[in-house]
Amino acid sequence: MKLNIPDQQITLVCPNCDSTFFSIDENEIVTCGTCNLKLHKDELIEQNNIADKIDTNQIAKDLAKKMKNIFKGKGWK
Repeated sequence: MKLNIPDQQITLVCPNCDSTFFSIDENEIVTCGTCNLKLHKDELIEQNNIADKIDTNQIAKDLAKKMKNIFKGKGWK
């Protein structure tokens, strides 16, 4: 399963078998395609330590740059 984060893509792995094949239902329950482990989507993200893999400072800089370009020429500084 992949998370789309601006300019970054992180692959989630099953905490039980390291598989990357998942299905997700309407209640956001993720099922591993290999070992059938069931977790809530948020649990899977938490167990993959996503916060350690995301450079929040870089995301903030990129967002500020994009916002500056959006409002460029509209009187905003």
